[in-house]
Amino acid sequence: MGFKLSIVLGIALVMLSGAFKLYYDKSEAEKMAIAMQLQTSMDNQLRLENAIDTQNKQIEKAIENKKTSDARIELLTVSNNEATEKIDELREKFARHDLDMLSLRKPGLVEKLVNRGTATVFKELEDLTNPGQFDEKTEG
Repeated sequence: MGFKLSIVLGIALVMLSGAFKLYYDKSEAEKMAIAMQLQTSMDNQLRLENAIDTQNKQIEKAIENKKTSDARIELLTVSNNEATEKIDELREKFARHDLDMLSLRKPGLVEKLVNRGTATVFKELEDLTNPGQFDEKTEG
């Protein structure tokens, strides 16, 4: 009977050792899987932080560009308002001066003004269309 008990206990010990080995292998596999998940999570977090930093930089740059654009728009608006004021001033001047009546009363004066203005315009046109205006002048 002692021998049978020893065999039964030996078989139980072998089965218990086998069960422990299976449990140990399964636990090690789970630890490896958890370690891989942890590493993947850490990699994903690093990528996310980099993406957030990149997006924050892009947002800051967009804000700077908007400020620059707003400043340029403000400058153009001021220039436009000044030009509009000048146009209104010129319209008022021309409205006050009736050139038809002046040319009928003093045709010589109007003719001199027109001829002088025409000569100035022709001179400016000649200067603008001079083909040699960009030639380098050599010292001799």
